[in-house]
Amino acid sequence: MKDDRIPKIFISYSWSRDILVMELAQRLVSHGVDVVLDKWDLKEGQDKYEFMERCVNDSEITKVLIICDKSYAQKANDRTGGVGDETVIISSEIYGNMKQEKFIPIITEKDKDGIPYVPQYIKTRIYIDLSDQNTYEVEYEKLLRNIYEKPEFTKPTLGKRPEWLDEENPNFFQLKDIIHQIQGSYADNKRNNCIYKFFTVYIDVLKEYFEKDADPERIYEIFLNTKPVRDIFLEFVEVIGETQVDYAEIIAEGFENMYNKLTCIKTFDKNANSASDSDLDVYKNHIWELFICVIAFMRHINDYRAINIMLTHTYFLETSIFGGSIKQSNYTAFRHYSQVIEDYYKPKTEMKNKYTLMGDILCNQREKLPIYSGEAIAESDLFLYQVCKGFDLVENDKDWHRNYWFPTCYIYVEKMPVEWSKMKSRKYCEKMMLLFGVDSLDGLKAVIRKCTFDDTMKYSGSWNVAPAILNCINVEDIGKLS
Repeated sequence: MKDDRIPKIFISYSWSRDILVMELAQRLVSHGVDVVLDKWDLKEGQDKYEFMERCVNDSEITKVLIICDKSYAQKANDRTGGVGDETVIISSEIYGNMKQEKFIPIITEKDKDGIPYVPQYIKTRIYIDLSDQNTYEVEYEKLLRNIYEKPEFTKPTLGKRPEWLDEENPNFFQLKDIIHQIQGSYADNKRNNCIYKFFTVYIDVLKEYFEKDADPERIYEIFLNTKPVRDIFLEFVEVIGETQVDYAEIIAEGFENMYNKLTCIKTFDKNANSASDSDLDVYKNHIWELFICVIAFMRHINDYRAINIMLTHTYFLETSIFGGSIKQSNYTAFRHYSQVIEDYYKPKTEMKNKYTLMGDILCNQREKLPIYSGEAIAESDLFLYQVCKGFDLVENDKDWHRNYWFPTCYIYVEKMPVEWSKMKSRKYCEKMMLLFGVDSLDGLKAVIRKCTFDDTMKYSGSWNVAPAILNCINVEDIGKLS
């Protein structure tokens, strides 16, 4: 129905329900429904059966409400009285070519066992129940929505064929099934077991992407092929974000486990005595991408407490490709520069003049709308760099890892993360206090003072430097507005 079209309905009823019908008709009219009713529209001298037949068959009348009570049902079943004649007209149309959804039974009376009085010819129809005052308003809304063809629940727009179907990987189905079990589980133990099972199966699926001694082009191709399984992980994050209060801790532990499994050659070959960093490059790229996307999700839902957990969590990570060398670190360990793709593969392609091929892939080829747009991914990558100095990350091993996050995607950012300009609002600063783990406006200002501009944070040959938080707001402006 067009939004500007006035719906027109006819009410068929037994005169034993005069008062109820009049109240219903008047209320429908007040809600913009053109009601055809014998008391209003049937004039002296007119044939009442011709009037009924004309109303039932009128193409402008989109719905016929059949008011069902004991009297109406009995007369209709016995074919007696005026209702009996009217029933002959209606039933013949119902069993004929008329659209079935045109006729709506309205229950107004039930027997002592709570069974509605309904004529036999419409007994199997889905009805509106106006017999109970406790549910009357809910049922009336259902009726009004039906008349206006504005149902409460609508079928979603048909989506695209899932890319993972084409991978012919049965474990994709297992991952999806685990997600469905998490969504449908009301038992904490079962849901928790499913969550930890997901990480185990996810790592097993990723093992299938392993190829030892692959050339740079093949490594690039394999990474592109990880998008379907990445998308399943993001669905998992969204689901546990809705079902688990402590989902950030779960995800942080999951990253630690994935990193330790997937950056150790022994995971793929227990007897391996040789390996190169390029053998596991796909997995380091994958974990880096996942981390950015998880932050994009948490920013999308404004869960800054969860982001704080992800960024302040102490991760105990492998530092040796052969395993057995665990050291504590922080989130910056997940930032990865793919030398094999950027330095070995990119120069041999038509994309050789790009500052970053990996950044281009993430922002232009890996979207998963509506949350994970190219802009959201680029902003979240920049965000992870901008907040880094505010967390006082201590370098435990300078030879192994520098504690900073270079924002690979910063050149694809069209606008700054909204968080910083909004800090002018004192109320919004409460969210940023959660982000940085401080409890006062002065504490927040002290943190932001550390987030200074660094002119070395740029690509070689580029004039564009990654902006810092202090490029977006002055400390004295933080919390100025109510």
